[in-house]
Amino acid sequence: MPERPSAIKRLDSLLSAAMIAHEAIFEMHRKLIAADRANPEQARLLEESARIVTVELSGLSANARQLSTQWSEQSVLGPEDAARTLTELEAELNRIELPFLSLHKRQREIATRLRSMLES
Repeated sequence: MPERPSAIKRLDSLLSAAMIAHEAIFEMHRKLIAADRANPEQARLLEESARIVTVELSGLSANARQLSTQWSEQSVLGPEDAARTLTELEAELNRIELPFLSLHKRQREIATRLRSMLES
């Protein structure tokens, strides 16, 4: 199997960053609950982070994920088709990267807010 192209690595990196951020947010919320310091705002922040990962980023990245899968299959069965698919994937990543980064920025803001609640 050919080495994964940078576009696929970039997609994986964007998706992983969002998931890791949500896991950190979940863990901070869990610590606040364990310390009996949970409140409705924290639950809303956790819910927002979950929605970012499971709904917004999932929808935003659906076509790119499909193209990534398609490239994987074509790289073995039809290298010429794989090259065209990779070009489509790169264009799709360029289209979704700014909205993706904006949503990830929101996750960082949520994490910062929860961290300040943990430290106070």
